[in-house]
Amino acid sequence: MIFWIEKQFKNEYINSAKENGIRCVFSTGFDELTKKEIKQFIEFIRSNYYFPIRIKITFSNEPYFVSDVDGHKYYGIFYDGDAGKKIYPKIYIAGKQTEKNPIDDILFCIAHELTHYYQWYFIEDTKRTDRSLEIEANKWAKYILYRYHCDPDYHK
Repeated sequence: MIFWIEKQFKNEYINSAKENGIRCVFSTGFDELTKKEIKQFIEFIRSNYYFPIRIKITFSNEPYFVSDVDGHKYYGIFYDGDAGKKIYPKIYIAGKQTEKNPIDDILFCIAHELTHYYQWYFIEDTKRTDRSLEIEANKWAKYILYRYHCDPDYHK
């Protein structure tokens, strides 16, 4: 089981990489209200958690992605980079709000994919089944959203 690194423990991981934290990029024409809500959530995450290796999150103005491999719809994708090319990990989020993709689902997706980041960071992704990684990512996403919306000790 992995855990998110709370800010108070960041000194234990401080020299992990030259660049750390979260970087967000929004596609052209991205809805400003949705962008504002996402930025508030990211600020909450930044203020409570530490990301020892820079993670870039790109928000697409699409309602979902369709996989070239299996044809399924995806709302978020974690890409762990290519160690040989020293590419930092990336996350792609379908950030267009629709009836089937409201803002809380987008925020859930962000937290879910960031859990995959920590699974990758702690090398859990090579030791466990995809199913157990997905179950854990869903549990953490629910927990992070609970803290964001409901927990007064961690409220925005």
